[in-house]
Amino acid sequence: MKKFVASVIVLAMAISLSAQFKSGMDFRTRSEMFSMNENESVWRRITDLRFKPWMTYTQNEYLSAMWAIEIGDIGFGNQAQGGAIGTDGINVETKNVYLQLNPNSDHTVLFGLQPYKDFHALLLDWDLAGISWKSRYSVKGNDLRSYFAWFVSTDDDEELIDGTTYSFGNTEFIADFEYQLNDRMKVGVNNIIEFTREKTAYDNIHAKSINLWSAPYFAGTFDKFYVEAVVAANNIKPDNKVVYGVGNEGYTPEHTGIAFSLKTKYDINAEAKARFNFFFRDGDGSEEAGWNVFYGIHSYYNTGLAILTEAGCGLDKIDETVYSPLTSYLAPWGNAGIILPAVFFDYDITKQMKSMPFINKTVLSMGLGYGLTAIEVQRLGADGQYRPETYIGTELDLKADIQMFDNLNVVPYFAILFAGDWYDYEGGHDPFVKVGLTLNTKLK
Repeated sequence: MKKFVASVIVLAMAISLSAQFKSGMDFRTRSEMFSMNENESVWRRITDLRFKPWMTYTQNEYLSAMWAIEIGDIGFGNQAQGGAIGTDGINVETKNVYLQLNPNSDHTVLFGLQPYKDFHALLLDWDLAGISWKSRYSVKGNDLRSYFAWFVSTDDDEELIDGTTYSFGNTEFIADFEYQLNDRMKVGVNNIIEFTREKTAYDNIHAKSINLWSAPYFAGTFDKFYVEAVVAANNIKPDNKVVYGVGNEGYTPEHTGIAFSLKTKYDINAEAKARFNFFFRDGDGSEEAGWNVFYGIHSYYNTGLAILTEAGCGLDKIDETVYSPLTSYLAPWGNAGIILPAVFFDYDITKQMKSMPFINKTVLSMGLGYGLTAIEVQRLGADGQYRPETYIGTELDLKADIQMFDNLNVVPYFAILFAGDWYDYEGGHDPFVKVGLTLNTKLK
């Protein structure tokens, strides 16, 4: 591990002397303590770090290449994360590697392992292998941008290829469009079509589906007010065939889902800003309809809160008991969805920090969020009775974003979630608490 990292650094330093090469490295370390166990108050702690060295090579104005690896997350003392004795070398992975073609300034084509992220990361935020084509056109004096891509997220063994399966594993086709209405407003839409196939418990039945995601969005600035809004909808249509006379055990119904994301900001004055975020994702008592609708391709959604996020703190655990409005019975699967409004207040105290010249900027933030499930969740009490609950909890966050020296961000933060009926359905539950410190920098 040490020899590999040293070799990478020496190689990057050597080739960076050439004008055709550019190199750099992103770095992040985090130390955190938290108590977020649903059943009892147990304090845990983590310390980890991540390095991301990258390098670009430019042959000419038409052809270049990008290569990036990621070393981490290395959890201190964590054997699975390569931070314990005897675990050297298990953290290095290829992050990106692709060839970039630029026929002209309006078109860019990438071949290889590359990042993709839709407008609010509601659908996908990941690194995928494939081909993408980004273009810019002028329509009535304004820019129209398009993005087309073909990605293969998984490619199963070729033994699955027969008359009932698609020729690839999970294949994604992406078609995104964005139009700049003027210098203050834009509209767009992210579209994903996914063809899937997976093995089932039956040798001759292969689960297949055609999954559709579409997320139109709007972003605009109105004097001191800025707003972003995204509506995401999808449809998953399984098509599990009966093979060789086996029964219809592989059948699953068609299902749909919807999500809505709103992010706003209001500039009170030069130092103070107010923000309001709102997120909604529908719930479903069906194992297929709820859980797979967005989690099948969704990576992560950030509300701005440290605990009360869609994928955090067990808010959508698959083992919860959810009442199904479709079948009128208790189903031990699915998810309850989430309704999450949150308000934030940011204040720039840089002027008050003039006595510390090594600090370039300091912004203090306070956030308050209120979480609800989209459908009622039947929680089992100690008396053996199920009770419908929706209130997840109220969270308070305090954070400071400190920019030091040339390019070092130091972010101490504190978050506390006062448990609602979702967790505290019998009373007496201690609040969830998270306190930590993160350092980020980019070296070039």
